[in-house]
Amino acid sequence: MENQKLTPEELQEFQANRTEANRLAAILGELHFQRTLLDLELENLKEAVKANALKQRTQLNQFGEKYGDGTINPETGEIARVPA
Repeated sequence: MENQKLTPEELQEFQANRTEANRLAAILGELHFQRTLLDLELENLKEAVKANALKQRTQLNQFGEKYGDGTINPETGEIARVPA
């Protein structure tokens, strides 16, 4: 039995579809790579937020021990005492 061959038009369409599939696969791979980088960056930011919150909490506790309970005006540094 002799091998059959696609028509030139069929071959061109077949090759175009394969090229498109390869292009889409490359885009998908790049998007997954970018997502991985963003996930890592997100985790780093979450850790930075946790560290900052702990630093703020520690600082507020120190101010509370030094000045007593109150509310600090972040613009002026004035401490409004909390009524007991």
